[in-house]
Amino acid sequence: MFLNIKNKIINILNLFLDLIYNKKCLICSCAKTDELLCKNCAKDIHYLSNYAHKIFNNIPFYSATLYEGNIKKLIHKLKFNHRKQAAIPLAQILFKYFKNIKQEKDYIIIYPSSYFLKSAQRGYDHMYLIVKEFSKLTNFEINKKLIKKIKYTKPQYKAKNRHKNIKNSFKINEKEIKNIKNKTILLIDDITTSGATLEEIINLLLKYNINEIICLTIAKT
Repeated sequence: MFLNIKNKIINILNLFLDLIYNKKCLICSCAKTDELLCKNCAKDIHYLSNYAHKIFNNIPFYSATLYEGNIKKLIHKLKFNHRKQAAIPLAQILFKYFKNIKQEKDYIIIYPSSYFLKSAQRGYDHMYLIVKEFSKLTNFEINKKLIKKIKYTKPQYKAKNRHKNIKNSFKINEKEIKNIKNKTILLIDDITTSGATLEEIINLLLKYNINEIICLTIAKT
């Protein structure tokens, strides 16, 4: 009950903020270009190479940028400051990078969903907002039901042992496997540090012989 009231208040405040900041840069509040990330602030973003930055069980990991500067600010605004609009420039950054590594495949997007209590507390699943915007740019389908987080875990940046923290926290919905047949999984996350979250999901997918997978993150530490 309390969370519902809190989220309604936050949503009203967000609507008010959207009216004020709809045409302003989320970083510097510049309103000259009517962009959520102005060209000057975008210059702070340095894209990484379009080669796989890591291989795990024959699965390539790609990261668009480093977790620093304005990328870090945008992610923080989305995750901790209820600025849902930040999902739009983050998806655009990811799309710009992805165009350089894209292979002609039939992709379907999945992502590490938040535990339902965490989503309820925040009022939304920040990763879904990002992949929804990314899907608009690519026309790739999102499968929200294949992977589900089934237990609460500490935020990975607070965990002493990231792999142990995330162990057995996701589950595959077997009924959805038929819906991804002959498709390449595009597993998207916001940040990778040790890769523990993505590796946990990959290991789960491999158990079901789902091995056509590419991992893509906005940033790496």
